[in-house]
Amino acid sequence: MTMQLIGRYFSPYARRVGVTLQIYGLPYEHTSISAFGDDKAIVTETNPIGRIPILILDDGEALIDSAAILDYLDKLVGPEKALTPPAGVARRRILTLLGIATGAVEKAVQTVYEVRFRPEEKRHAPWVEMCAQQAIDGFEYLDRQAVMPWMRGDKLTQADVTVVSFWEFLKLANADLARRIECPNIVAIAARAGELPAFQATIPQV
Repeated sequence: MTMQLIGRYFSPYARRVGVTLQIYGLPYEHTSISAFGDDKAIVTETNPIGRIPILILDDGEALIDSAAILDYLDKLVGPEKALTPPAGVARRRILTLLGIATGAVEKAVQTVYEVRFRPEEKRHAPWVEMCAQQAIDGFEYLDRQAVMPWMRGDKLTQADVTVVSFWEFLKLANADLARRIECPNIVAIAARAGELPAFQATIPQV
């Protein structure tokens, strides 16, 4: 049985898992479904809170939460190939960048949900702007941390996979917010990543 990744690549969390699987050369089947609408029941069969991605392992075990999935994949391929260092300062630096990136994209998602799911008369503009500013601050912080040509220098790491996946999601989900963010290094890293087969194979579809 081949591993199965459940979740549309439009989800930046599912995409970063898909990119990682591709980079590691691990075979998998991709089930492109959303956590909303008619597909939600399929997702909740495995994850009761209805979130993607889900990775079904060869033995049928289901992993949920992209961070846990990436940790499993790193251990599967071993420290020499893993995109996140196994220990020490190098690992902590990557995990810090991942934490900032996750927080930034979560705040960006809140700005989208506020408009998509809340009636206009019940939207709270100051709250939306606060979330937007947190997303801006997060991405601009990440941009300043980039060593180039990748986030941590000459080697592609999970920081690049995650930041690029999150940045390209933001451009699709809230283009107006993305235009407010000054992040030339992230833009350059995303362009460089876009030339790699792993990113080309996981281009999100709206």
